Order: sequence, then structure tokens, then C-alpha cells
Amino acid sequence: LRQVYGFVNLAVSPEMEKFALNMTSGPGYSSKPFVVSARNATQALSAWRTALSYQQIKQVEEYCHQPMALLGYERVGSPEEVKDLSRTLLRKPRL
Repeated sequence: LRQVYGFVNLAVSPEMEKFALNMTSGPGYSSKPFVVSARNATQALSAWRTALSYQQIKQVEEYCHQPMALLGYERVGSPEEVKDLSRTLLRKPRL
């Protein structure tokens, strides 16, 4: 996380670092692939789009909008857009 944020010249807060560590490490695969529990990050690649509510996604975007924009992630515009897995939310990074 520090390397990603450092690459785009942003600082990682201790709270963000702790949150990211807790969300992306831990034993085994959860039966609920994107809930607040420890799990393998690669198994949660797209699961967040079907498991999180629109409000939860907007909250993450609010906290993470700066690095998301620099790395090419678009903010979602509607609950329907989130659930449409044929639509990518990733664009060319603005680095």
C-alpha cells in the first residue's frame, strides 16, 4: 500500500494502512467473499460489486478518491452501474 501511494506521491494514513492489512490478509477463503473479514485479496477482485451496497461503495470512494483517480478507477454513478459487471470501472491511469 505504501508503495502504491508513494508511486502517486500520496501519504498513507496509519488508519488506511491498518484497514488495508486487515482486509487483504488472513487464512483461507470466506464463504462471503467481500465482507469485513480477512481473506485472500485475489478472491475478492470483483466480489465487492455484488456484495457491497451502493452506500458502502460510495463511502470507500469518499475516503479513497485521490489514489483511485490517479490509478484510473472511476467512481460509480448509480447502483445499476455497480452491478453491471460487463462495464469496467478502470481507465488509463493519470500518472
